[in-house]
Amino acid sequence: MEFHDILHGHIRFEDRMLAQFFGELLDTPEVHRLRNMRQMNFDVPLIQELGRSRRLPHSIGVSYLALNLSKTLQMPIEKRKCILAAALLHDAAIPPFGHLVESELKANTPSFSHEHRLKHLIYGLEGGRNKYSPVVHGKTSGLLDLFRRHKVRPNDVLELVCPMRPGGNAISSGIDIDNIDNVHRMAAMLGWDGAKRNLVSLMSNCTLGEDISLCFDSAAIPFIDKWMEYRQRIYTMIIAHPECIPQNALQADLARRAVEFGIITADDWRMTEPEFEARLRDCPQTSELAWQMISGCDYSLEDYVWFKGYESSKKLSNRLIAERMTELSRSGEDYSIFVWNERGLISRAISISIKDGGILNLGGNSASCMIALVRKRRSKKRLTKEAASGWRRRVAATFSELFGVEEYLVDFPETYTGFFSSSNSSGFMLGRH
Repeated sequence: MEFHDILHGHIRFEDRMLAQFFGELLDTPEVHRLRNMRQMNFDVPLIQELGRSRRLPHSIGVSYLALNLSKTLQMPIEKRKCILAAALLHDAAIPPFGHLVESELKANTPSFSHEHRLKHLIYGLEGGRNKYSPVVHGKTSGLLDLFRRHKVRPNDVLELVCPMRPGGNAISSGIDIDNIDNVHRMAAMLGWDGAKRNLVSLMSNCTLGEDISLCFDSAAIPFIDKWMEYRQRIYTMIIAHPECIPQNALQADLARRAVEFGIITADDWRMTEPEFEARLRDCPQTSELAWQMISGCDYSLEDYVWFKGYESSKKLSNRLIAERMTELSRSGEDYSIFVWNERGLISRAISISIKDGGILNLGGNSASCMIALVRKRRSKKRLTKEAASGWRRRVAATFSELFGVEEYLVDFPETYTGFFSSSNSSGFMLGRH
């Protein structure tokens, strides 16, 4: 079995038994669903290749890393199959539009997460009822029977995807083969020099522990640092580049309305993105916006305030923040508020096991909140400097109230540099309001 991959090049599964198992996994409805799920939620010319990528190539890439790592340990074939299955299926239960829809579903159902919904996907559960239901049109779950035939225990797969023990494992932790592949894959698709070389160098200094955790040589540290740099640059661009925000806002509005009008629910989330987008186009409350996914986004950025460098214990949903910010923003239906509230996405604190002993702590968890004012219809009109300044100060005051913070840094469209930590970040709103 072989694949041609943009990041890993020519992938070959040499082991006949693992190749057969992996081939059968690829042919299950659960994995076929990933062929129709985008890795990134939107398509703008700035990052056009990211918008065209699907989740299946990434999942195959993670599986390839898992396959190579598992060679370093003497283990039963069933255990290698289990690791391979967890790697391929780690995103199998993600809803359409990914984390945009997931965050909206969580606002209604806090326990919802695509990792934990994998159990429902494998066992065919829906809405708490022991019932097999379609995964894709006309096809019900195929994983359970496959696992039984290959003597793979489903709960062992689930434990790798959703580890209970502290520190996680190679599939799910602060730095794991999922985000190692994902970040390098995005960097390669963006055409950044050295992304493929950095991946090879990082993985050549990494092995799998007996507990299925990653263990690194000290020589891996500069390559981990580069991975962290890629991560910061990529997510900074996705969140804050002025060209990305209108499409972000369009899809966030669609995700919010889809949950509000029951187009997708915590019990009915398995549809592929083409099916989801068809439902959005057919629903009167979402049709106009949904057609812009095909005909072109009419949204345009008016202004934004990107809050960074603060400490707050409050966990607030994007929906709640957007509702509060809408109350103080310009009236009428011509405007929308886009919010991206993140912790540990742009940068994260990681602890890595070093082969010569000990734990090394690297990086730090980011905390940022993007609040953007977006015009829903194209227009040459723009806020005056006075109006923009007033909006920014009202947003800052409300942000301070919501998060209970008095100190922070801010960036605006005109101070965007492409780097999360920037000397251009403004301090004029730093402090008490």
